[in-house]
Amino acid sequence: MAAIKTAMRDAAGAPEGEGRKMLADRLNEIAQRAGIKLTGGNTLSISKATLDKWLAPSDTSHPPSILALLAFCRATGNVEPIRVAAQALGLDLMTEEDKKLRDYGAAVLEMKAARQRKRRLEEDL
Repeated sequence: MAAIKTAMRDAAGAPEGEGRKMLADRLNEIAQRAGIKLTGGNTLSISKATLDKWLAPSDTSHPPSILALLAFCRATGNVEPIRVAAQALGLDLMTEEDKKLRDYGAAVLEMKAARQRKRRLEEDL
């Protein structure tokens, strides 16, 4: 969880100033549009104070939910926190470039297998 919080802090920027307040507002807007709650309580929105608790390295009693983490990544435009969470499970995220390279590699392997099948058929003729 510490690595996720670190990635979230890096994405959120400095705690002072209006940036975090605006981030809390963006999170609330995203949650409202998606029809999700960001906390386990009855409140439908979060405050800057709640956001600060999520990001505080020493506060382990206020972890964000997975839905809050997804909303956070959407609000910041930074997927690193969810990437860190996925890596904790032995997984990783794929970029569009990664997908293209995967698909290219699969196509190359398919072509190689097709050439081998063709060669075997030709030998049988």
